[in-house]
Amino acid sequence: MRRPNEPKVPAPDFGKVAAEHAETFIGIINTIHNGPTAPAFGRLLQKRLEPDDYMLLAHLFEEISVMALHHLIPEALLFDAFAFDLYWDELREDVLALRAQTGNEKLCENFELAAERAREYRQDRPSKLRWKRPPDEGPSDQGGLGVRPPGPRPAHDPTRKPSPEPVDATS
Repeated sequence: MRRPNEPKVPAPDFGKVAAEHAETFIGIINTIHNGPTAPAFGRLLQKRLEPDDYMLLAHLFEEISVMALHHLIPEALLFDAFAFDLYWDELREDVLALRAQTGNEKLCENFELAAERAREYRQDRPSKLRWKRPPDEGPSDQGGLGVRPPGPRPAHDPTRKPSPEPVDATS
């Protein structure tokens, strides 16, 4: 805890998001969700990466991180949309192994730095959905929404097994 006579440490600055950043952000989204990166990104989200996915994604996140760390796009925009810290956690071992193998300490260094910044961003900002949880209930570590809130089920509920097709006895 900070004492009254200690200077206040300023909150990290993750940049201000403005309309002018939309085009760059949409370009990043299109790059991630199209072409050869789309299937790899989908597998990353499912934690089902294939051997060729690791460096493809690490290099993609390195390139995006360079833009953020050079203030060409606000970190706040990227870290609100993407979990760079969690992506780094998934890809770290392969990046570190390739660094050692090639002797290139700079390999994906911007991605690693952005992941650290993303972790700070996540710690500095509580979940936007915190109001949905009862005050005595902490964040769920199960991922997703946890227990489904009351209300009608979606039209297509992936948790519900399909009922067997009725058999037409007249045929």
